[in-house]
Amino acid sequence: MTGPAMTVPAPEAQRALAAHYYTDAEAWRADRALILNTWQLVGHDAQMPAPGDFITADLFDQSFFVIRDDDGGLRAYANVCPHRGHQLVKGCGNKSRISCPYHAWTFARDGRLIGLQRTPSSVTPTRADVRLFDVPVATLAGFVLINPSGKAPPLATFAPGLAQQIDAACPDLARYVIEDGPALGHSYDCAANWKVLIDNYLECHHCGVAHASFDDMMDIKASRFELWPHFTRQIAPTAGKSETAAFALNLAHDVTVGHFWWLFPNTVLGQFPGVPGFYASRFDPVSEGQTKRRSWSLTTPVATDPDMARRAQARSDWSVQIVSQEDRALCESVQIGLQHEAFRHGWYVTDPQAHGLSEHAMQHFHTLYLSALEAQPCISP
Repeated sequence: MTGPAMTVPAPEAQRALAAHYYTDAEAWRADRALILNTWQLVGHDAQMPAPGDFITADLFDQSFFVIRDDDGGLRAYANVCPHRGHQLVKGCGNKSRISCPYHAWTFARDGRLIGLQRTPSSVTPTRADVRLFDVPVATLAGFVLINPSGKAPPLATFAPGLAQQIDAACPDLARYVIEDGPALGHSYDCAANWKVLIDNYLECHHCGVAHASFDDMMDIKASRFELWPHFTRQIAPTAGKSETAAFALNLAHDVTVGHFWWLFPNTVLGQFPGVPGFYASRFDPVSEGQTKRRSWSLTTPVATDPDMARRAQARSDWSVQIVSQEDRALCESVQIGLQHEAFRHGWYVTDPQAHGLSEHAMQHFHTLYLSALEAQPCISP
């Protein structure tokens, strides 16, 4: 992307997002509307290699599916039959056509109604007047996103330059394949509001205090955040050591500079230090005090060296058993504190010269969040 990133706010004491945004049921309902009106990660292009391959995605009580059409493109639809509202598909698989299990109304992969039960005397709608409910779909670095409400601007307009940044930082990403099992972006539940988890992702003020092994592996003082209109980028170099308290690095083959992106409001993507790989995660608000992180991970199609599998397992074990558990405990403790009657809202620590401690990326998130709430009809911050 041409041009500079957004200007980092001058370091001055400011109050953080008020606690009620993390604890109130009314705020959670506003968050539901926000998420359904924005781009949401639902999977990866490689999950649908052939025409008719499909995946489903549930966001709150809304179900959707993405299918590869006859021309090789992706189409997304609300997972509901326009006849009587029955759910059309479940899970994943392949469909030559989409037939409703209730009354057998049948649709082509491009959403057209192509068949329904009738007699010569039946009064039925004109086929051309009925089709599946279309949902905008886009890809980003191979990952598939949908806009459930159809109200968000095109993804490339919403986050200009993001795809190019990822391609430049991870030039081999297009060759990567989906990784099975628990990996660097694994899924888990957390007893905290989704914004607490995003806050935690967008600052490293806590890293040296709460992540001893991560701190030993990384050069946190050298990391930096870049702010863009609807996303952030963190560039995080390691300390350049092959043996660390987190896991071993092969300095000749492994990633030694991490790159992490956050896309407003609840998607993160990144290339973590260690064996080459990439992940993308969506933070789903289950309730005002519960979040599910859903992740997809990629790896190289062939090993970079004979020892790669062992190092990959070591990183996975560390991610699942150590750093994720540390972050989950931190976020759950914050959620408890946010509900305390003594706490109304905290403070930001910002310093454009010390990104390893600064919370300006989190502040950027909060600014975007409040602006989005103000823009929603009948919702005010």
